Amino acid sequence: MPSEPAESPGRGDALSIEAKLRAAFELSPTILAITTAGEGRLLEVNEAFTELHGYAREEVLGRTVSELDLWVDPHQRNAALAAIGAGSPVRNLEARLRTKAGGERVCLLNADLVVIEGRTCILSALTDITDRVRAEEALRESEQRFLLAFHANPLPMSITRLADGVHLEVNEAAVRHSGLTREAILGRTKAELGLWVSIEQRDAMLRELRERGRVRDFEVTFQVRGAQRRLLVNSQVMRFGGEPAVLNVSIDITERMELEAESRARREEAEALAASLRDADRAKDDFLAMLGHELRNPLGTITNAMALLDGASRRADDRRVIGVVRRQTEQLTRLVDDLLDMSRLTSGKIRLQPRPVDLHGLARRCLEALAQGGRAADHEVGLEGGPAHCEGDPARLEQILNNLLDNALKYTPSGGRVKVTTDLVGDEAVLRVRDTGKGIDPTLLPRVFDFFVQEPQALDRARGGLGLGLGVVRHLVELHGGTVSAHSGGPDEGSEFTVRFKAIAPPAPTGGVGGPRAGEAGRRRRVLVVEDNADARDMLRTLLELKGHVVEEAADGPDALAKLQAFRPDIALIDVGLPGMDGYTLAQQAREQPGGRDVRLVAVTGYGQAQDRERALAAGFDRHVTKPVDPVALERLVSEL
Repeated sequence: MPSEPAESPGRGDALSIEAKLRAAFELSPTILAITTAGEGRLLEVNEAFTELHGYAREEVLGRTVSELDLWVDPHQRNAALAAIGAGSPVRNLEARLRTKAGGERVCLLNADLVVIEGRTCILSALTDITDRVRAEEALRESEQRFLLAFHANPLPMSITRLADGVHLEVNEAAVRHSGLTREAILGRTKAELGLWVSIEQRDAMLRELRERGRVRDFEVTFQVRGAQRRLLVNSQVMRFGGEPAVLNVSIDITERMELEAESRARREEAEALAASLRDADRAKDDFLAMLGHELRNPLGTITNAMALLDGASRRADDRRVIGVVRRQTEQLTRLVDDLLDMSRLTSGKIRLQPRPVDLHGLARRCLEALAQGGRAADHEVGLEGGPAHCEGDPARLEQILNNLLDNALKYTPSGGRVKVTTDLVGDEAVLRVRDTGKGIDPTLLPRVFDFFVQEPQALDRARGGLGLGLGVVRHLVELHGGTVSAHSGGPDEGSEFTVRFKAIAPPAPTGGVGGPRAGEAGRRRRVLVVEDNADARDMLRTLLELKGHVVEEAADGPDALAKLQAFRPDIALIDVGLPGMDGYTLAQQAREQPGGRDVRLVAVTGYGQAQDRERALAAGFDRHVTKPVDPVALERLVSEL
């Protein structure tokens, strides 16, 4: 701004005002510049101008705007100059200006003609809005990206005004889901469109939106295309178009809920079926237990009767008939045992009572029993090898060997040989049963240990059986942690079955513990027989009396309790399935009587499952024996106790 000499009279006030104007010009945060009206030469700029463009003051004064190349768009500058020249001031023109470093700034330009010292000039005032413009551009880009994602989203989405719920925007997925057109949706509420089924759901959702600003996994029911659909809605309060709005994203869960309902129904059906199967399994177990009891009771009576006849008869024909009945009774007993064990093995209900066992000694006892029963009379049966100790349940190991022997004898013609071998091989105790029989068909060999698998038989079923024995063997061996295999060279080449268990060291000698003490084997015992079946009771009494024991009998629990006090037996053989007071209750009450702890109680019963044995011992019995009891084993039991 040109100034006059300070010493002129009367001009002091004017100079002071000019100084003030200059100070205001310099200190103004607004970007100010004065240029000539014609060529646009810069006459004056303030500090804000130099800071914006990055030039020093002396670099711009006297130079034109064109020389400095300050306008990004020269056409925009020319249009502004033309407007000013025509007498129209420029107001809030968004101008893009270039800095010395080559950057760009966006400013709002206000400019007009002014006369300074008689000279027409242009006063330009600029406000830097670069940051605001960039923020708006970023916002617009963000909104564009949002809208792109919004419309591309496969889930139904809508934007509604928070104040009244009017639809401001919907995506294509929402249009397809609703079955309406975009034009029909925009500008209307869900209520007006008839989408809401439950007004209570709508009000609850709005309350949660206003209180929390969002809704998560809110389940609603909409009326869509004439049918009710279940939706899971997530909503978030936002701003859209400068006003509070709600972004809604919905997932149609109708099919999922139907599938879940169907799955629940199937699960309930499966649970009901499982419960029914469990009931059926319990009923089967109960039936098998009852079947075993009902079959073993007469078998026990027949066994004892055969023992009595065998001891009394002297005629060869009688003894031959008795031998036939005994062998058939033993066969029937094995079939009953295999049938019951099959069910318990497949359901995992057999529990072992392991202890150290010498397989060689066990095999010797089995073969002795085989010879005594006359089952091997037509075959040459032998035992080879030496001691082989393992950990196992003696009764179950004996059952394994008996089943293998029974199989060998069944398929070996009269005069054939069956050889049992026990040995130690590495860290295994090995038991082998070899026969010279008809062998195993190669097609049958892989399935020989499956239940119910047998070679084809003629209608006479000369070899009989149910195809259970070898299946029981496999399960019992595996229950002991062992393995069993079968080998055959083919037709008429015989068969060999090999059982392997983990070997253990022989136990230390125990001085003969496990048998009767010296001098006691032939001792007379006082025995009480408690049995409701008259035939069984009579046969058992007669058998014991023939062995020299003193026997008293009772048919029910109350009578047995009285006899226990009056007779004072050494041993009581008690049938569990007594009428009225069962054997378990009898044992418990017997133990509570004076002297009840001195008598040895033995449960002699047709119920032979593991839980029956445990229940008997828990009730106070000393031993649990399953019918039929071999007479030799019965005598040994009485002597040991």
